[in-house]
Amino acid sequence: MKRMKAGIFGMMILASLSLSACGAHAADKADRALLTAQETADYTMESLKTLDLEQFNGCTDNYVETYYNWIGVPVEKEYRVFNELLQPGIKTGKWKKKYEFNHKFAKKMTENLTWEIEDVKEDGDSAEITMEITNLNMADVMGKYEIQLIENMLGSTGTGLGQMIKDISNIMDDEDGLLAIVEACDKDDTCTLEVTVSAYRENGKWKIHLDDEFINAFMGNFNSMAYSEDVQKKLDELEKQHEEKMEEWAEEFADDVERRAEGWFGD
Repeated sequence: MKRMKAGIFGMMILASLSLSACGAHAADKADRALLTAQETADYTMESLKTLDLEQFNGCTDNYVETYYNWIGVPVEKEYRVFNELLQPGIKTGKWKKKYEFNHKFAKKMTENLTWEIEDVKEDGDSAEITMEITNLNMADVMGKYEIQLIENMLGSTGTGLGQMIKDISNIMDDEDGLLAIVEACDKDDTCTLEVTVSAYRENGKWKIHLDDEFINAFMGNFNSMAYSEDVQKKLDELEKQHEEKMEEWAEEFADDVERRAEGWFGD
């Protein structure tokens, strides 16, 4: 089950968002070269809250690399977060449905985002920005989704692995699944994390570095893998039930093989 859990997170982490904005709003400034490190951080958070990924990418190091096919046409881009929303041609054709699901999911994860910048330390072309970020508590989202997957596995025939693969492959069609879990998050259940974000000046403009701690903070502790006591208890119970089911299935399979062998070769 631990390997299954790691697989689920690997597939699902989508990379898988207000400093109560005082004074000048960074997003109102046309030229980012005029922004301070603090204003750039504020600009980044405003871009997250409105899911303006063009602005977000412009003031962060979200972009990593572009991959090309053998004739030099770009076929894939790599980003640190929101990777599924930023691929070439993702909004059209056969990928449109995938984009729409991931966009809804990302919007739900960012629309309640607030923040407060507590301290900024600049040293030449580098800076450290300490901020307190508050969002809906997303820590249990994947745990609740795992519970759904395991319950469906237990209710299916055989090992249930086929059912799990089917459920994950149909995630974009499942309005009662992952997206519904996020939508059902208690608006009063929030988490506040303090992070120190690094920034650097590139071509005269400040850029915010996206590290794992910062990403987890603005995603509401989504990547923490530390579930609440109730969710973890339920998962432990279900995993035990699944182990028992696997043992029963193995015994039935062995008995079936023995019966077939007797039918083929006699006693």
